[in-house]
Amino acid sequence: MKKFTMAVLAIALFAFIATGAQAEEKYVAGGFEAAGHVIAGGGYEHFNNKIPTYYTNDGDTLYYAGVIGKYINNPAGAVPAVNRQDNFTFFVDEVELDLMKSFGENVRLRADLDFARVNSGGAGMVPFVLEQAYATANIPVGNGIEFLLGRFNTPIGFESVDVNENDTISKSVLVTGLRPANTTGMKIYYAFSDLVDFHFYVVNSLTQDSNAKINDVPSLGFRLGFNWGEEGSESTFGLSGFFGPESRLSNKHFTYGADLDLNWWITEAFALGMEALFRQDNAVTNTTGVVAGVNTRYFGGLLNLHYAFSDVWDGTLKYAFGWQNKPGTVAAAAPLTQWNLTGTQQQIHQISLAGGYAIADGAKLKLEGRFDIVKPSTSIIANNTEYNYGGALAFAYDF
Repeated sequence: MKKFTMAVLAIALFAFIATGAQAEEKYVAGGFEAAGHVIAGGGYEHFNNKIPTYYTNDGDTLYYAGVIGKYINNPAGAVPAVNRQDNFTFFVDEVELDLMKSFGENVRLRADLDFARVNSGGAGMVPFVLEQAYATANIPVGNGIEFLLGRFNTPIGFESVDVNENDTISKSVLVTGLRPANTTGMKIYYAFSDLVDFHFYVVNSLTQDSNAKINDVPSLGFRLGFNWGEEGSESTFGLSGFFGPESRLSNKHFTYGADLDLNWWITEAFALGMEALFRQDNAVTNTTGVVAGVNTRYFGGLLNLHYAFSDVWDGTLKYAFGWQNKPGTVAAAAPLTQWNLTGTQQQIHQISLAGGYAIADGAKLKLEGRFDIVKPSTSIIANNTEYNYGGALAFAYDF
């Protein structure tokens, strides 16, 4: 009897394992892929004794000034203290898991899941960000039109949303606040040839779309791209524009802007990166019909000089500039709102010297020293130029 029982259990266990294996095989078959990266490091940063006024928000994350401004909890001058401050911290920028599934040749799904530990980061860290989640379908017209619906990295600008794809650990004011980073809506992509392509998108909001938008009209944008050079050292140039009612108060007050981006491999070892940005947020009208605030203009620029010293070592010198010419589009606009994309009316200079060492295929050591100057308008805060400097080291692993 015992032998018979054991035989039945063995047969049942074998059937269960076989069924599970078949189910698993069925689940992952047919174009399923998984990839991602892990970025971890540490750094030091010094603030002078001026009140900090630099706050940017890319819609998912808050950034203070400096090389580790994403990872610190209490910047110098945070209420109630107004004192010189030094910060040293280890950080996990993110653990990203990218899941992709294709259905034949014309339909695919993708989700980019970003995980972080808030207690190991700073005030801007969030435990989870759904960076991308979309479905695409290829419509067989001409060379094929790709139709996308969901959340996606906005096709604009020089710097990537993901640190592992950039030359530096920190990101500039352009991508952390002045232009769209991740947007939710629909996008159409068409490649006229290997040299020219076009993106057109309609989205809920262009920046800081974590804030509720009550407008019933979406925003839109486009990028016309030009590509040349050999694979692996391909040069790109993009012309982008965006437009929409971004005030969250009505459909009558608009945001519009333009962006130029360039990544030009002049030689096999030297690449010139550039970006120029203009944006205007028009003044809004409050519920009583009174115009609140003034038209606010933003100007941004970036210069990125990248040189590959060898197959494993590279170096980068980057300068970024930002200028907010008025203190927001509504009266007494607070920092960290869609009406104050840099924190207040001010000029910003960010200078980085960075290096990279390829440890192995998919593994890289990144180094960066950065110096920031944040200069608010004297009509906002007199004699409050903020100087910030520091350095960081990080390991970026792709899998």
